[in-house]
Amino acid sequence: MKQTYSLINSIVQANRAGAVGTVISGSPELCPPGTKFVADHDGQDLLGAMDPDLFQRLQEEIFKSIKARTPKTVEASWQGTTIQVFIDPIIPQARLLILGGGHIALPLASLGKLVGYEVTVIDDRLSFANPGRFPQVDHVICEDFQKAIRSQVIDLSTYVIVVTRGHRHDRICLEELFAKTPAAYTGMIGSRRKIAALFEELRAGGWEEEVLDRVYTPIGLDIGAQTPEEIAVSIMAEIIMVNRLGYSVGLKTKGGGKKGGQ
Repeated sequence: MKQTYSLINSIVQANRAGAVGTVISGSPELCPPGTKFVADHDGQDLLGAMDPDLFQRLQEEIFKSIKARTPKTVEASWQGTTIQVFIDPIIPQARLLILGGGHIALPLASLGKLVGYEVTVIDDRLSFANPGRFPQVDHVICEDFQKAIRSQVIDLSTYVIVVTRGHRHDRICLEELFAKTPAAYTGMIGSRRKIAALFEELRAGGWEEEVLDRVYTPIGLDIGAQTPEEIAVSIMAEIIMVNRLGYSVGLKTKGGGKKGGQ
C-alpha cells in the first residue's frame, strides 16, 4: 500500500495526469477484490500488481476516464470471469503552453493565469521571452522552439497555442507537437491562406489528415475579435470550452472544419 501512495504522490507532485484503479469484484483466485493499479498519462501500469493482460483490456477505459476527468466503474471479461474495476483519474492543474512571445501572447498569458492555468511562454528571442515581459507566468523559456518543445511534457492536461512570428517557426512547432503525445488542445493563429499553405507542406512531408485535424485553426470562438486582447479572450474561451467539454460555434467550424470550436 505504501508503494501505491508513493506512486500516486509522484504523479501529483509532477503535475501529471494518471489514474488509480481498484478491483471491486471478480475472481478471488485470478484477481482478488482490492487489487490496484496506478497508471501514468501514457496508460502504463506503474505498480505492476495487476495481470498485464487484464490491465491492457482496461487501458481504453482508463484514457476515457482521464479525458473526461470523471471516476467510473467498468467491467472486463477476462479468463472466463467478469472483473469490475473502479477507475479514479488523477487530474493535474491544466497547463497553457504559449509558443511565441509576441503581442497576442501578452494578454493570453494574463488570461491563462486569471483562469487558473499553469502558464509557460516559449520564444527564441530574449527580448520576447524574459520575466520582465511576462512577470505573471510560471515559466518563461528563451530557447530554440524545437529544443524547447522536446523538453516539455505534453499530455491531456496541456493546452498549446502556436503564435510564432512566422511560417517556418509554425511548421517546426507543429511537427514537434505531432511527434509527441497529443495535447488536450493545439491551436494555431494565422490567416486561412497561410494555414492552407502550411498544411499542404505538412501533407507533403507525410503527416496524415487525422493528425492535421487535431489543430484548431483558425483559432478561437467566433466573437468578432479584432484587437490582441479580444483575440486572446476568443482563444481562451475556446480552450475553456474544450477543457470543460462544452460546445460553441467557432471559426474552424464555420470554415468547414470537423471540430466544435475554432
